[in-house]
Amino acid sequence: MKVLSRSTALKLAAALAFFNGLSGLIMSLPLIGRGEAQLDQTSDSPPYLIVVTGLIFSILLIIGAYGTWKQQRWGIVLTLLVSAIGALFAVPGITEAPTTVLWLEAIFGVLASIATCILCLWREPKPARA
Repeated sequence: MKVLSRSTALKLAAALAFFNGLSGLIMSLPLIGRGEAQLDQTSDSPPYLIVVTGLIFSILLIIGAYGTWKQQRWGIVLTLLVSAIGALFAVPGITEAPTTVLWLEAIFGVLASIATCILCLWREPKPARA
């Protein structure tokens, strides 16, 4: 049975973090363009503060994904921290999301962030002694 190596786990974590950050960026930019007053008055979108925080986290996640892909310690730590905090911030969206799209994004965000954290912490198995 072939076991996942640390290098491969970090590559998978970087790819997952990049696509999670990219999807967050794509979802946040149109909402930012609507402006604070309109976002806070409508019921079909999250509050402006959540959107801005999501945009910042998405950018940090893309930067961290680059460092993780290169197997740099700073990138792994940044990806791990942003993914863990992002998962915590996305959990309320599972029960409080105003639309189905935002609900699905919250679920995807939590699952992708947890998977990224697990892959960043992946270690090589120790060889069995004979």
